[in-house]
Amino acid sequence: MYYNHLSRKERYQIFVLLQAGKNKKEIAQLLNRHPSTISREIKRNSKPNQAYQAHDAVTLARKRRKNSGNGKPIESSVWRQVEKYLMLYYSPEQIAARLKKVSVQSIYNYLYQNKARYEQFKPYLRRKGKAYRHCKAPSIKEGDRRYKRSIKQRPSYVESRKTRGHWEGDTIISRKDKQALVTLVERK
Repeated sequence: MYYNHLSRKERYQIFVLLQAGKNKKEIAQLLNRHPSTISREIKRNSKPNQAYQAHDAVTLARKRRKNSGNGKPIESSVWRQVEKYLMLYYSPEQIAARLKKVSVQSIYNYLYQNKARYEQFKPYLRRKGKAYRHCKAPSIKEGDRRYKRSIKQRPSYVESRKTRGHWEGDTIISRKDKQALVTLVERK
């Protein structure tokens, strides 16, 4: 099902049309919206005992959107426990595993939503607020000759095949998923 939220402009149009004496059904037709959308907008974004005001509607809708979430709000006692564990240098992952009432992402969101709080607890975080950098291992390119040795470079005593323990190896690296196949054969 496809839908889009009412824009700021549409909320101001609803306000003007209500002031002009239009009913909800007429406003819905003029804005090309379903009548229940207009009715719901007026009901949800009007202050109690007051007529619909566009500015208030925009503010209330924005506030509701900011506070939207998937679950129940977490109690302040849980946040106090989170803060206590952070000050004991527990990582958010360890805290979430210990408390079970709060997720790792909720802890990070709690820290990031308030700059003063984030600055207060930043020294207790493992990386001190610094972004994690992924180390990249040097990749072996097809043309990189440092890792390749020609078969012609092997010592002459290996060619005689009189001693055991001389091995030949070959590697095939997949382009698709970085897996490798290695074959080893002892030269007897």
